[in-house]
Amino acid sequence: MIILRFRIHAKADKSDELMAALAKIITPARATEGVINFDIARVLLEPDSFIATAVYVDGAALKRQESLPEVHSVMAMLPESVVEPPERTIFQASVHPTLV
Repeated sequence: MIILRFRIHAKADKSDELMAALAKIITPARATEGVINFDIARVLLEPDSFIATAVYVDGAALKRQESLPEVHSVMAMLPESVVEPPERTIFQASVHPTLV
């Protein structure tokens, strides 16, 4: 299992535009084979920051989700829309058989 955390700090004048583009990722990402969970939200104390969290069955599911055109649209926006480079953290997790 793969867990992804992606944090974006948008420029104030680009924040709403970026959030609208990020919102377009959610439905197709959740419909992607191997995606267990996918959410994007604003950071409560930093309204120009966003956190995406996702859980995937495996790395192939992550690649499928990242190949969506909606993801490519957001990635193309980032150079002009962010204050700093995005933070991307990937965790690999195993599921204990008694917890399944």
